[in-house]
Amino acid sequence: MIVMLDVANAANTDSPVVAPQATHQIDIEPSALHAALRQLARQTGIQLAHFTAAVPGALRAKALHGTYTVEEALGHLLEGTGLTYRFANERTVVIIEVARPLPTDAPSKPVSRTHRGNWLARLAALFAACGAGTGVVCAEESGPAVLEEVIVTAQKREEKLQDVPISITAIAGKQLEDRGVQSVAGLNAIAPNVIFRESPGSSLISIIGIRGSVTSQPAIWMDPSVGLYLNGIYLGKSQGSVFDVVDIERVEVLRGPQGTLFGRNTEGGAINIITRKPSGEFRGSVGVEFGNFDHRVAKLSVDLPRFGIASVSLAARRQERDGWAENLTGPDMGAIDSDAARVSVKLDFSDNLRAIYDVDYSKADNTPPPKSLYALSGWRGTFPTIFGPTLGTAIQNALAPYVSTKRPERTSTNGGPIWERGKSNAHALTFTWQVSERDELKYIFARRSLFYSDSQDIDGAPLNSVAVAPGFNWGLNAYYNRYTDYDQKSHELQWVGERERFNYVLGFYYFKDEGVTRGAQDFSIFGSPFEHTDYAADTDAKAVFVQGDYHIGDRWTATLGVRYTEEEKGGWSHRFRTNGFDGPRTTDVLPFTSYSADFSETTPMAALAFRLNDDVNFYARVANGFKSGGFSSEVSTPAVVVPYKPETSVSAELGVKSTLLGGRARVNFALYQTSITDQQFTNLLAGTTQSRVVNTGESTYRGAELEATLLISEGWQLQIGYGYLDTKIDKFIDNALNLGPTRPLIETAGNRVAANAPKHTLNVNLDGRLLRTAWGDLRILLDYSYTARMHLYPVNKDLNAPDAGGSYVIGINSVPAISSLNGRLLLTDIPAGPGTIDLSIWGRNLTDEDKMVEHIDFSMFRNASFQEPRTYMFTATYRW
Repeated sequence: MIVMLDVANAANTDSPVVAPQATHQIDIEPSALHAALRQLARQTGIQLAHFTAAVPGALRAKALHGTYTVEEALGHLLEGTGLTYRFANERTVVIIEVARPLPTDAPSKPVSRTHRGNWLARLAALFAACGAGTGVVCAEESGPAVLEEVIVTAQKREEKLQDVPISITAIAGKQLEDRGVQSVAGLNAIAPNVIFRESPGSSLISIIGIRGSVTSQPAIWMDPSVGLYLNGIYLGKSQGSVFDVVDIERVEVLRGPQGTLFGRNTEGGAINIITRKPSGEFRGSVGVEFGNFDHRVAKLSVDLPRFGIASVSLAARRQERDGWAENLTGPDMGAIDSDAARVSVKLDFSDNLRAIYDVDYSKADNTPPPKSLYALSGWRGTFPTIFGPTLGTAIQNALAPYVSTKRPERTSTNGGPIWERGKSNAHALTFTWQVSERDELKYIFARRSLFYSDSQDIDGAPLNSVAVAPGFNWGLNAYYNRYTDYDQKSHELQWVGERERFNYVLGFYYFKDEGVTRGAQDFSIFGSPFEHTDYAADTDAKAVFVQGDYHIGDRWTATLGVRYTEEEKGGWSHRFRTNGFDGPRTTDVLPFTSYSADFSETTPMAALAFRLNDDVNFYARVANGFKSGGFSSEVSTPAVVVPYKPETSVSAELGVKSTLLGGRARVNFALYQTSITDQQFTNLLAGTTQSRVVNTGESTYRGAELEATLLISEGWQLQIGYGYLDTKIDKFIDNALNLGPTRPLIETAGNRVAANAPKHTLNVNLDGRLLRTAWGDLRILLDYSYTARMHLYPVNKDLNAPDAGGSYVIGINSVPAISSLNGRLLLTDIPAGPGTIDLSIWGRNLTDEDKMVEHIDFSMFRNASFQEPRTYMFTATYRW
């Protein structure tokens, strides 16, 4: 924890504190002094209290590598800066200016309060709180005096969150651990105007939306609207994007287009998961969890002592859980069986050259959540109106006993085996060369391979067929399985520089991926059994980018940036009928067809920031982003070769970031408007019931975001995040639904609703210390989230209107407002030999909400998925 307090000119104390003599492995590159001091605090666990005006950005620190005590490290970093330090207690260091004796004839002058504040009162308060002598503990041990300073890397360099002119949420790893976030799936509702949901029927595929920008199609031929990153490395597809992550240091959520520094497929924003790097000291933790549904978790994280130039950290996690819905004909639904592991190696070749090699592995063998047969009607009507009174009534009567609008406790699957499996291997190698004290060159190579497969019975009905006449049965299956192999690699070169008034980053980026999906299906419920769809998609993209900040005086900062991207998209498709499920090929529906197309986009940005004082920053930002073009690879006609273009966005944002109440409160607020053009919607192909993606839309998203953190009192902290979103579809050219068999193209925007765009999102987190004892701290943590009602697709408001469109003709498509309350009771820092023990009991969905979260409309019936039931767990962790 880094504590920033306004203090200066500390005097000698009557009871000097003995500085700790423990040594630490220190690795600090040449950088600004304030950044070097933050690194020292992280690496040694000390708390820094310094008067920020005494450490201006112009002061530099030399590289520091090796084993040092805190005193030795501070001496090296502060040498020649005109600054010194004092220990307030064994854990808190005060950074102060070197005392300069005044001339004997110099008149006494008051210290300016605008420059120093009332330094004597602040100094007295610091030593009163921290205990200048012995017997009194400081800051973290008696309740933090100020909020922890948050450091982010949203602009490819370390900066204070409050200084970055972007709407960002940053959450530390310890806070994520306390909230039970152990995988990508736990990121839902962690920030305003951010939604995270699993794809219908799969817990390993994510649908992520920020400020209304979202892609619901999870297939590998379509790209997401929000970029998901692991240590700054882009994860290319939605399939397999829900995985366990071990050793999380923090998560950064960047809202609004990030097309300049992050590039393609970030028109809604970017989420960057950052893992902890090796410390070079022997430390670690081991933990276990037990809960209902036979939930079991074992986890381990170890940092090994530095050996020569190498520092290594290891982490692993194993989770098992039985299904929460009994399956009468197969494995229970909602079961989890997953593993995750991570190895990180840091090599310090010299003071100026280092490398970090990360290996990440994850594997899951789950069963999907259950689906209920929700209603015996859909957008086209009912079984009798579609299949006729004899056949339709027989089907409806057979299914009627199984209709349920509640979360199922038991179910039946009938198509075949049920599973969802994913395995990924990722390698990343980063070389950093400190060219000079002000310039850094970085090269990043990454490769990730993914295997994903699922086998699903998605109709929600427990029957294979229904007898409609003597000797004649009608099939009721909507069952499929699919297998995806995907591989991606990337190279990135960055040059990051700092000057007295000008900071910049410029770089080159190359990305290549290729994937193949093969799938069999039995859709006998629609009269079209036994088909097989195979397709491939690949990308070859390259980009150059530059962004710079110029400090205009002491208060204004102007930022300009631009990125140019070229990409080539290609692939092939093949669809055919088979003799039996996944049997020999009989007839081609679409012969083997290949295709390719080239696209290019330029994504500039500009920002202007004004620092009112050390605690309040205003900013304005305009930024562009885009989502890649491609091909509708699952279309089974020659129209598959027609590409859709990139979808582009431009966003304007006004914001203020403030630190209030002497550092005890942080309030950030932003207003924004995003305009999307060439929006990717689907249209029906003329004369068919098939749809493909086309660029026929335009939309406008307006909203606001408020994030506030308050230290209520000693040991109690409250965090609130609220997002408001107002959406409008401005253009949607589509085939007419009600204007005759030719279905001419008409404007349907006035009859559409926006998808995945809840008007309100809210998250509230309360963390409080109930009791402090010699055997540990008793804390309570409550976490509440709310997402307003939303539609899953841009459906027609009125299917009978003259401007009703032929795409997204689902009649009932919304999911209700969803809330969730999680809680944890912790007993932390229990002394145990050379380390400490943390114990906790915690639960998710404490009120046992069972709202519908997903559904599929099959035109004559609908199925649905629901919130998971209440879960509770016991956790024990030993740290050393």
